[in-house]
Amino acid sequence: MRVLAVLALVAAAAFAADVARVDVPGGSAPSDDDLTYFDGTSWWLTWGGLYRGTWFNTEDFYGAAQNFVLEETEMWFYHHSSYPWDTSDVYFHVFNGDAMAPMDELDQTQTTATHYSPTTVAYDPFITTEPNFWLIANTELSSGGWPAILGDNTPNDVSHSMFSDDFIVWEPWVIQGPEANDYEIYGMGTPGAFDNATWGSIKTLY
Repeated sequence: MRVLAVLALVAAAAFAADVARVDVPGGSAPSDDDLTYFDGTSWWLTWGGLYRGTWFNTEDFYGAAQNFVLEETEMWFYHHSSYPWDTSDVYFHVFNGDAMAPMDELDQTQTTATHYSPTTVAYDPFITTEPNFWLIANTELSSGGWPAILGDNTPNDVSHSMFSDDFIVWEPWVIQGPEANDYEIYGMGTPGAFDNATWGSIKTLY
């Protein structure tokens, strides 16, 4: 039991080294038109993992598995004075893939992160994903996982926000558990398999 307790403390200390509290938690309720698991309030910033991303399952949002027409990706980052970034440049990726890992890359775009404000990538033409897809921040341009991404303080029912150092093994971003909290990552667009009339009817249901 003592060995297990020590190991638990070591694991907690290791995780705590790459996460910090936001100076002043803030945010707003996500739009009904945006796909996100983020609860609307930024509590944590993290630079853990070379890759940090959210796995989206459109059935969670529309009640049925549908392709998604992705028009724009938005992520929020935080430049804490005690944990300075060595670069603001970051890659945004779009992948198809299930809960285990991203599989097929649909887009990679380099952009510049900003502090505590939306960092967006718009797609022209739009990208049509499968019902399960990933939006990922790739920090390989940094020597230490920068820029630091924001996340909420609410564990989800199912882990959707995950990090990886090798793009093979993906670990849930757990703060207090048992499931992961969520990064502030949004997908803007529309479900791909509905016409406008059907989409309007579904929105009134939810």
